[in-house]
Amino acid sequence: MKKRFALAGTFSLILLSSATTAEGTKEERWYQYDHLYFQLGTYVHYHPSDDHAGNNLFGSLEAHKSNHWFYGLALFDNSFGQFSQYLYGGYQWQFPERYENFHFKLTAGVIHGYKKPWDDKIPFNSKDGWAPGIIPGLGYKKNGWGGDLIFLGNSALLFTIGKDFDLQ
Repeated sequence: MKKRFALAGTFSLILLSSATTAEGTKEERWYQYDHLYFQLGTYVHYHPSDDHAGNNLFGSLEAHKSNHWFYGLALFDNSFGQFSQYLYGGYQWQFPERYENFHFKLTAGVIHGYKKPWDDKIPFNSKDGWAPGIIPGLGYKKNGWGGDLIFLGNSALLFTIGKDFDLQ
C-alpha cells in the first residue's frame, strides 16, 4: 500500500514539474514558485456528532506558481481529535473579467492521520491511516488577502482566510 502512495506522489510531482507558464515563457521547475499563501481556518460539520472531538482548527502553506499550479501541506486535528496532514498539489482557475478576484481550486494528494477506531471515516483509508484525497474549493482574493470555502466531501465545510507572501 505504501508503494502505491509513493508512486502516486512521484507521478504528481512529475506532472507538476512538466507544467510551464502560459504563453510559452520561462519554464518553471516543480520546486520553483511565484509566491507563498498561508491559510488558517475552521470547519463545520454537516451532521455534528458526539464522536467529534477535534478542535476544528486548520492551517496550510501553499507554494503558488505563476501558471496557477500550486502545492501545499495542511496540518489539522481531524474531527476525532487525531493530528492529521494533507500533502497535495492543485490548480486554481480564475473567474473571467468582472469576477476576476474569484477562483475555483481543485487539489489532489494524500491524507494521513485517520486511525482506528475512525479509520473508516474517509474512503480508501489504509490500516496505517493513509488515504488519497481530492478536495474542491471556491474563493476570493484581493490585495494579497483571501478567503476560501472548501468542500470536505459529505462531512464538512472548511472556511479559511489567507495571506500571500512574496519572498523572492
